[in-house]
Amino acid sequence: MLIYRIAFILAGLALIGWALYERYRQQVMAKTPTIGAGDVGSLIDPGREVVVEVQGTAAPGPAGPLRSPFTGTPCVWHRIRVTRRYTEWQRQKDGGRKRVTKEEEIFDSQSGTPFAVSDVSGRVPLHPGDKRPDGATRTINVYEGSHGPIGDRASALGVMLGRGEGSTQGNRFQEWVLREGDPVYALGAARQVDGVPSICAPAAPPFIISTSSEAELRTRSRLTAALTSAGGALLLIGTAVWWIMAPSE
Repeated sequence: MLIYRIAFILAGLALIGWALYERYRQQVMAKTPTIGAGDVGSLIDPGREVVVEVQGTAAPGPAGPLRSPFTGTPCVWHRIRVTRRYTEWQRQKDGGRKRVTKEEEIFDSQSGTPFAVSDVSGRVPLHPGDKRPDGATRTINVYEGSHGPIGDRASALGVMLGRGEGSTQGNRFQEWVLREGDPVYALGAARQVDGVPSICAPAAPPFIISTSSEAELRTRSRLTAALTSAGGALLLIGTAVWWIMAPSE
């Protein structure tokens, strides 16, 4: 029973930590004034990191418009994910064997080229890096057997299908895009990249890219903080009561 109590305590502390991070995230958004995309360059300070936030619409970056790998959708950012479904024999406690179905992720990739945030003041390149924009549109979510048109496209991209343990039954293909004109809220560090004022990932979180407005994000963050803090407190209190009522278990 001790291992369960320790697990509950760790889970409770993790939820409390999540709640504290959400509150910190709210504070950063609240204290960072929204500026025009074309004004980011005026705030760059070579001596320190300056965090800025902009609200506008997505526009192509220096590389121009993109097309998503699976559906060919015109976009400024895209992500694809492939999950393999397979079966394998699993040994049972009685010595017998049972055939079970499992899934595993075999590929997850996204475009890393910068796109722009545009508003009435101008535009600024946004370098997402590994950050996934919150609220991107899912353009495909299909399951194919051992062969299919999306699987053929994935193979052409270098995705190794049909490999791994067990017998492959098929694959699930998912794709998300951020289209030109989609609303974008971005909070990050203002920096010069190749001489161009840009927004990049800051040295410390948060780094936010979302299709939601700041007000929507703060409302969602407050709800998450309330739920996680309540859940963490209940876990910690419940475990403490359990320990007091049954200390020897």
